[in-house]
Amino acid sequence: MKIAALLSLVYTIVIGVFLTMQGYYLTRDVESVAHRAQVAADVPDMLEYMKKLRVGMEHHNMTTGHTALIFKSPANDLGKLVGSIDQIIARLDAIKEIPRVETTYQVALDDIRGTIRELESPSLGYLWVQYWFLFLGFGIWVWPLWRFVADEF
Repeated sequence: MKIAALLSLVYTIVIGVFLTMQGYYLTRDVESVAHRAQVAADVPDMLEYMKKLRVGMEHHNMTTGHTALIFKSPANDLGKLVGSIDQIIARLDAIKEIPRVETTYQVALDDIRGTIRELESPSLGYLWVQYWFLFLGFGIWVWPLWRFVADEF
């Protein structure tokens, strides 16, 4: 039982670190960039962040599929999310020539901010879909550790 508990502990640590790092990379390259785009002060900055968001999603292969294992819907469709991001980039390209002092510029920028704010945050769901078997294994491997600790007391 001690060997199973030791293996369980090692597996738990390795998989926990791996999943934490993957979650960090996804959050860094997707979630935080989208947040920075939302609070950008002007169109060139917002456009740069949205392009980084698109590249980050491509880097992590988040361009197709869903962020749900079972209950798939348009709300968790990564292809539709990427399409929305492309539309935002096209809108930013269209308004970048408008002078900053124009009301049209400010209204368009505020509208795009609202659109970015309503985008789904796909990182956690994508992590779950990509590594569901590790989460399942995590639960299976924790059992011997739990039993070992419970038997000791």
